[in-house]
Amino acid sequence: MFDRASRADWFVTDGDTITSLSNVPGLKFLGTRYGGGSRWEIHRSHLPLLDDPQARAALALGPTDWVARDRATHDRGFQLRNVQHAAVDFITRRRGTLLGDEQRVGKTLSTIMSHDPSTGPFVVICPAMVRPVWIGWLRKVFPGEEIGVLSTHTFDAKVIQKKLVVGHYDILPWWQSARPIGTLVFDEAHLLTNQHARRSKAAVFLASRAQRVICATGTPIWNMPTNLWNVLGLVAPAAFGGYHEFAQRYGAPIPSAYGTKYTGISNEEELRERLSEVMIRRRWVDVVDDLPAISRNVALVDLDDATQRKLDLMAAEILSDKSKATTIGLLASYREKLSHVKGPIAIEQTTAMLDRGEPVVVWTWHVDLATEIAHALGNRAFLVTGDVLGDKRDAAIAAWNAHPAGALVCTMAVAQVGLDFSHAHLAIFVEIDYTPAILAQAEMRTYAPTRPMNITYVVANHMIEHRIVMALTKKLSAADPLGVGAAGETIAALDVALNGPVEEPDMDRLLADILG
Repeated sequence: MFDRASRADWFVTDGDTITSLSNVPGLKFLGTRYGGGSRWEIHRSHLPLLDDPQARAALALGPTDWVARDRATHDRGFQLRNVQHAAVDFITRRRGTLLGDEQRVGKTLSTIMSHDPSTGPFVVICPAMVRPVWIGWLRKVFPGEEIGVLSTHTFDAKVIQKKLVVGHYDILPWWQSARPIGTLVFDEAHLLTNQHARRSKAAVFLASRAQRVICATGTPIWNMPTNLWNVLGLVAPAAFGGYHEFAQRYGAPIPSAYGTKYTGISNEEELRERLSEVMIRRRWVDVVDDLPAISRNVALVDLDDATQRKLDLMAAEILSDKSKATTIGLLASYREKLSHVKGPIAIEQTTAMLDRGEPVVVWTWHVDLATEIAHALGNRAFLVTGDVLGDKRDAAIAAWNAHPAGALVCTMAVAQVGLDFSHAHLAIFVEIDYTPAILAQAEMRTYAPTRPMNITYVVANHMIEHRIVMALTKKLSAADPLGVGAAGETIAALDVALNGPVEEPDMDRLLADILG
């Protein structure tokens, strides 16, 4: 028999019902029922594992009036897409949610719209660079409401008395208020995966003060369950047990000379079922009909004979080397040489877009290449690299947003997460990163829900460049057995454009030698 417990998302059931869950972490023994039989407290994440009509009934969703919600937001100048309506429904039926939608699906608006002001203030903790995005949406959803902003390392008790509060991760260890919170959002929640970090410990305290907790991240952190445990503890305290029992059950433990080593995922189907009750994750491929189109194309750079010979010599050295460490160094040198070849094509493509009156974002991997492109474009270029400090970086982005046809030249290492570059619907990737998720994150900076966007990849017509794309394809397919990988559309487009629809087995073997 299932009865709702006093805590949100928890049920009380008898021992006979949960016999099959005896090894699953997170069950809480309540004692023995009068007349015999044990009683347990069980979190909703356990219920999908039970073949029980009452368990299914407890998880059943009731109807929601999306039309009424749209009517309420119409006068504020926006409407939720279907994917966002579904997210709000999921969040509002739970005490805690792990919102893992891919970038630019609409996590920010979904979390804000799930807030009930009658429960207390809305507090979002996010990286400092994404504060303007949150403040902009809060002003749209709650026009006229004052927003408290924590912008330094000094905790300001007056700021958090506001009904809407935006803070940053560096302030967490200095939080000095036990004021109850209605909705607490941790944006880019993968920053809290280390349970020993000061900010993570402070986040646990803050979450205990909230009626509802939302951990939002488009970065896949769940391919290693041990990285996921601390975040799960924020949205569903105690539901997944202690770290040791969770890691032993789901972390593919193996003994080693230095103790237990966790190598990946075990009991995968069980974990997937449990996550389905605390996590909502929509990939682009899942919601493509609800989103504007993305067009991707490849600009192939033909090489002159002298450049081709130099790169061929480097490629031969890469292929003949058997040391992974040396191969990585050789690849770095190869990419540096190649960047100078791609620069003129990138400048030509960018100039053509600017001359048409189109703002554009240009992505590079090397700082030197970004600087070279920005210099060539002159006063129509705005540079954002690791060498540009925070205030100057913000000023450059603001100046670009104010320019009707400027080029924002960025390196992926500093600008791919959390920033809104939707002033442009065109982006040029002069270089590609080895990590699929970084490409996807960078792509989504120029996305806006009201219009299509166009992505151009500048790729050298050389075998090593082709094989790097193939390696990214292999990484993507192996990256995430829980089905929440990133950058599928991106890598697939590059793969088909360069290599056709069929992979060659001998090339796969070469890739294993090149990139491991």
